Amino acid sequence: MRIVKKIKNIFDSYELKSKKSYLKNVYSVALADGQLANEEFELLLNVADKLYLNEEVVQEIIHYAEDVPFINPKHDREKLDQIYDCIFMSLIDGEINDKEIGLCKLIAVKFGFRPNIVDKIMTDIFNSIIQGNEREKTIKNIDNKL
Repeated sequence: MRIVKKIKNIFDSYELKSKKSYLKNVYSVALADGQLANEEFELLLNVADKLYLNEEVVQEIIHYAEDVPFINPKHDREKLDQIYDCIFMSLIDGEINDKEIGLCKLIAVKFGFRPNIVDKIMTDIFNSIIQGNEREKTIKNIDNKL
């Protein structure tokens, strides 16, 4: 069955591959502490819904995450959206875990952001989430600073 999934992934459009990569990044943050809490699974479903992906794709990511290639988003806005969701995932269970934070930083660096900027981006997003600020406003403000 696994070979069928690998072959199917080869023929996915770039857009679908990109969305799966996004979802995999968020899922990876959820698993960084070794478990997938109910709140994390719900957030994963919400992110999938936002990306117009169904639960079948979510299950595919959960079961075959290693088969989903990393896709670097083309635009800073897309990168910030993913970083935001990854950080939100790291906070959703009410616990801040160093492994989750480290993975968020790694993802941001893989997106091409310099490490010194990554810390600032993450701090701004953390503070914004904790203060209950609007996601859109937060991302727009950070994007304008880049």
